[in-house]
Amino acid sequence: MRVQRRNEKSFPLTIRLFSPWYTNAILVLLLLSSICHQNAASLPSSNTSKRNLVSGGLINLGNTCYLNAQLECAYHIPKIRSIILNQSHDDPSIALLSLQQLFTQMEKASLQGNNDPRLTPAASTSLLCRNIGINPYEQQDSQEFWKLFLPELDSQDLTNLFKGSYETYIAALDDSGREKIRKEIFLDLSLDVSNFDNAHSSMEDMFTSGELLLCKEGNGWRPEKGAEKVDAIKGNKWIVKGDKNDDLVMPKILQLHLMRFNYDWQSGIMGKINSRFSFPKTLDLKGICDSENEVSKEDFLYDLQSVVVHVGEYGSGHYYAYVRPDIQSKKWFRYDDDRVTEVTFQDVKDDAFGGRAIKRMSKEEKRSIKGNSGRNGFLQRFFSRNNRNQFGFGGRASCAYMLQYVKRTEVPFLYEH
Repeated sequence: MRVQRRNEKSFPLTIRLFSPWYTNAILVLLLLSSICHQNAASLPSSNTSKRNLVSGGLINLGNTCYLNAQLECAYHIPKIRSIILNQSHDDPSIALLSLQQLFTQMEKASLQGNNDPRLTPAASTSLLCRNIGINPYEQQDSQEFWKLFLPELDSQDLTNLFKGSYETYIAALDDSGREKIRKEIFLDLSLDVSNFDNAHSSMEDMFTSGELLLCKEGNGWRPEKGAEKVDAIKGNKWIVKGDKNDDLVMPKILQLHLMRFNYDWQSGIMGKINSRFSFPKTLDLKGICDSENEVSKEDFLYDLQSVVVHVGEYGSGHYYAYVRPDIQSKKWFRYDDDRVTEVTFQDVKDDAFGGRAIKRMSKEEKRSIKGNSGRNGFLQRFFSRNNRNQFGFGGRASCAYMLQYVKRTEVPFLYEH
């Protein structure tokens, strides 16, 4: 089934999330506070957030698919729901109050539908969009939306789930020992997809390969003001200290942004890279991260929890998400706004890797073809052969844009087991 395309414009980011509040902002805050208090009695208990709830989707208000996809990825991690719903704040932001209202609505719908997406009503983001100044008819970049929206929630507990850091360095090659190191804080990592065909190789290059700065090529590095330039190497290091109180720990939730949109210097236009780029269900960062202390093997493992897919080209398209509500289950769901479909991980890969999907025949299909003879058998074999290389749900221009992994050793904390 091909995804229904929408005339949704995207990029560059013109999000109005953080424009001045409406003149009636105080009234809106009072309204939201009233809603929250009215729902207090019917609000799902704290035990509810510990369940692996399955939502019924989110209504597309025009071009809000980018927002819907990211919110589905966040909602289906119980710890995020718990932080949002139980956040106590003397002066809560309007973004936080609006998201609390939305997650309350989604949780009540999940319980009403007995955790079956076919019976669960879809929720609406209309109040959220209205209160934080989003024009629902303007599509935005899904990754940029989340990076801007997260700080507006003003929740350090929530930010800390995504927060990680690595070191950038530049070191002289003249054996003088001169170097400069700086710590970089991140909420997501952007991966090069134009020169690699899989996430692990792209990350490995990002953190283990350095760039030479040679004086003879007109580069070099000046260690201090007034000094002569010297040959140097610069790069990134992801160091695991093994101390949970240290800033240089790996994030509990790792978001990877696949840089599918690029600028073509020859043509002078932005375009989209739809080439095949695979990613694993379990991401092992053992060979990518340096460890200064003894760290267990499991500390390097991340399990895929959700994928945001973009279908279309630069300047237009549609977003939807694949989500695994229970990280220890094999059950995946495709959240295409308010259309929720259970799928397999093979469906996710076929759609999200980009390029052609390699279809594999089931044992039943193989037996059926082998058992047929004559003209019918020939036609069945012919069409089966030609159907092995098909595109996924989104078609030729669909591919993953965001990957969200959870740290395996943090699963009990994130899923409140």
